[in-house]
Amino acid sequence: MKTKDFIREDYEEYHDEAGMVKSNLTTIIRSAEELDNILHDNENMAEWAQEKIAVVKSMIVTVKDYVASEHEKENSLKIAETASAGASSSGAVATSMGGGAGFGKSIFMSRKGPVKTKKTK
Repeated sequence: MKTKDFIREDYEEYHDEAGMVKSNLTTIIRSAEELDNILHDNENMAEWAQEKIAVVKSMIVTVKDYVASEHEKENSLKIAETASAGASSSGAVATSMGGGAGFGKSIFMSRKGPVKTKKTK
């Protein structure tokens, strides 16, 4: 087997990571529900079994927090890109004050506040 064939096989094997994770989560949920159904209230559980459940919970929470954080980063970048795409380079917006049809004074709104200018003829 050539190196590039091995790399291609390795890549193809892992192209559906989300699908694999969802399949594993379905199995975890099914097993947890079944365990919940067969456990009796006030039943004694071996310490090693309690520890395994605690470790699984911790790992699931850690992965969930990681994925949520990554999604928040992606959303923040998209919002920042959208905001910067619509921003003007001067940071000012012109509005007309007066009787319409171009008469009156115009006001430029800047970050420092309104700047009044007289209209030239």
